Amino acid sequence: MQLSFIPTTDGNEIRQRLERLLAPGSLLDAALERRIERLSSEFACYAASYPLPLWAPGLAVSNEMRGATEALFPLERPRAVLELILRRGCRFAPLLSGSYLHNAASWLDLLQKLPSRLEAADPAPTLRRLAQDGAEREAFLFALMLPQHFGGGFDRYPDQYRWLADWLRENATRAGAGIRVLDAACGSGEGAYQAAQLVADVGLGRGSVLHGSTLEEIELFAAAHLYFPHTRERQRQYRARVGGLVSGETGPALEFYQDRVDTAPQREPYDLVLCNGLLGGPLLHEPEQLRDAFAGLAARLAPGGLLLAADRFHAGWHLRVPREALIARMRDVGLLPVEVAEGIAGKKVA
Repeated sequence: MQLSFIPTTDGNEIRQRLERLLAPGSLLDAALERRIERLSSEFACYAASYPLPLWAPGLAVSNEMRGATEALFPLERPRAVLELILRRGCRFAPLLSGSYLHNAASWLDLLQKLPSRLEAADPAPTLRRLAQDGAEREAFLFALMLPQHFGGGFDRYPDQYRWLADWLRENATRAGAGIRVLDAACGSGEGAYQAAQLVADVGLGRGSVLHGSTLEEIELFAAAHLYFPHTRERQRQYRARVGGLVSGETGPALEFYQDRVDTAPQREPYDLVLCNGLLGGPLLHEPEQLRDAFAGLAARLAPGGLLLAADRFHAGWHLRVPREALIARMRDVGLLPVEVAEGIAGKKVA
């Protein structure tokens, strides 16, 4: 069953929902303990024969260190045990292949990304701690699936927001009872809440709906509950900014649900679909992927509805697909290009 959440910041409700996603308590049994001990013995052999300084916080990792470590203590070994612990701790299949567990070049590189409280050259203490402590495992999983380099945050596309605010004002009268908005591939949700605030600011809050969707369960949970156990300051700032929207004091009706942009729609059509930070970047750029994604996004639009998509990758970082090619893909699925201040836009012909 695909997940769906009405946003809340109530601690008891969050804990109840979280226990349906993550297994609490210790996962450590005799078989897992044997694997951890065996891995610790392998690390001791590596440490005894490694010709370079052992890892410690602050170490500048060189290619020579990476190569020697990968030859003597391949990342595949600790990663397999770490993945086993994380999968046992989830009541769903986490998408670990897209995380830095698989992007790190060596055990040394993975150590550089671990939270400081888990940093230890020998993986055994970290693995044992994660296996025994449900709260530690939860924080690690959120840190793994919501790393800083994935971005997130508010005000990422200021020119788009300004254009969208004007568009909403122009359409406020036509919208009448309200407007339906989807933030597709919403990540940790900041863009969805910012769009909800724009809808409220132009007087369309009552009667409107704002949905956010993402494929990944941890992203979905973080977005719907403003929940970041690995970085409490981010959580505090996030809740301070959008708490009124979540409480229902202002803005449209909110919901976050699990969805893929390249599949058939699950909900009624939307007047506005946002899809920022995805199309044409490193995560989705192959021609077949783009074709299916644009078809899915177009299918989510009501006649006359608008698709807006912007991406920091198009500013030069990991650019994979030129803007002109993305506009061509929009045309292929029947969207009429619209000139916007940032990114691309297309209108579904009625």
